[in-house]
Amino acid sequence: MTPAQNGMTIHVALGQEVTAEMFPWPAQPKSTNPAVLEPGISPMYIACRPPGSACMGPPMTFVARARGTAQIVVHRDMCGEARRCVPPADWTDVRVTIVVG
Repeated sequence: MTPAQNGMTIHVALGQEVTAEMFPWPAQPKSTNPAVLEPGISPMYIACRPPGSACMGPPMTFVARARGTAQIVVHRDMCGEARRCVPPADWTDVRVTIVVG
């Protein structure tokens, strides 16, 4: 799944792996229900290509461990120490519903 799938529902089979990718660093996708959608092992790298462009965090994997519903959520602030936050324009929220059947 990618940020372009914000608001969508994805159906997966029990035991299937879901990969969340293309999220600007330091956003980190998280499962709202780890008993249903358990975080898996993800590589530890950050890709900045070309240099000076936005950096992408590593893909995060999740494994469908039980039948049910969970969401993969991501929040990223684009303001802070050097720039005042002006809601909602200065942050991004992504929420994708995963149904394990």
